[in-house]
Amino acid sequence: MRVNEPVLPSSPGGDGGRRVPPILESERSSPQQKIVRTTLSLLLLYLIFGLLIPSFASYEDVWNALSSLETSALIALTLLTLLVESCKAGAFALIIEPLRFRDAFLAQESAAVVSNTVPGPSGTAARYVSYRKFGISNEDFATSYVVNSSVSNGLPLVLPSIGLVLLSTQKDVPGAVWTLALIGLGVSVLLLVIAVLVLRSERFAYGFGVRLGRFLNWLRGVVRRPPGEELGETVVEWRHDVVDIFRKRWLGLIALFATRDLATYLILLGSLRALGVDNDVLTAIEVFAVYTVVRLATLVEITPGNVGITEALYITALDWAAGGRDSDAIVAAVFVFRMFTYLGPILIGAGCSYVLARRFRRIASAPAP
Repeated sequence: MRVNEPVLPSSPGGDGGRRVPPILESERSSPQQKIVRTTLSLLLLYLIFGLLIPSFASYEDVWNALSSLETSALIALTLLTLLVESCKAGAFALIIEPLRFRDAFLAQESAAVVSNTVPGPSGTAARYVSYRKFGISNEDFATSYVVNSSVSNGLPLVLPSIGLVLLSTQKDVPGAVWTLALIGLGVSVLLLVIAVLVLRSERFAYGFGVRLGRFLNWLRGVVRRPPGEELGETVVEWRHDVVDIFRKRWLGLIALFATRDLATYLILLGSLRALGVDNDVLTAIEVFAVYTVVRLATLVEITPGNVGITEALYITALDWAAGGRDSDAIVAAVFVFRMFTYLGPILIGAGCSYVLARRFRRIASAPAP
């Protein structure tokens, strides 16, 4: 691990000859493409919030349920949200040795403001800017991004199997819950097999990257975008980075991400219980089974922070699992859950952005050594 001088490159290509991480080298969209994407996003949000969610409950009933939330529940959910965000920052601090947890937390939350509101890899770009000002090298940043994303997205592949085991301990499980759990298990097993084969064989990793690149280029052709780079070597490099860091930090990374997912699940469960969805409607194990499936389904972000998508999936899955009971309370609980997991990081990040701005101004005004 290396620490460079705490300066920000003036352009994406400038960094003493070092290459900017590929995730930040995305092509610029034309004005027409931006208009089309914005229009499709607004249409999607209208379909979700204007048509889908009102089919479960009226917003007036949802508001009445929200206003009944007690102070103790708000405090507990706030503490769980801070725990989730601390785990996210702690993972980066664990991977990059010179990075202190405080700096990682400030950068993480400041980036959350951008990633939850601006499409594309905007949060990654914002974190990159902060890390460079902290003196973190491009190489360390790129490695931390690859390893963090791999482990963070790998854990949800295991969660459905845990949910299925827990469901088997219950006597009476609704058929809808079993269906959701089995679908999640099937998808996770398929993805896990691919991940294991990629990690075990460099040859398979290269071939998988080539095929993935062809598929992505086909998708780009459908939307009339130029083809991207060949991904065979990229997947091989990803494999080496992940294996090397994971061997050194595997225990701490798994503990952090497991705690993050457990705390996120507890926010969902706490929101449901606080709004009156009791154990007779949805048990804690059934809620966990739904959480594992939706967590897996939302790994890829379609809208910033998957706003609209996540709400629709949770409401649909929970309402189906509950057999249509307490629909108003379930919709309200999902909104509370997203208030802490989506809006919470934005509010925390606003304060962190202010702290970072003052700190970076002091760094810029300090005399050069």
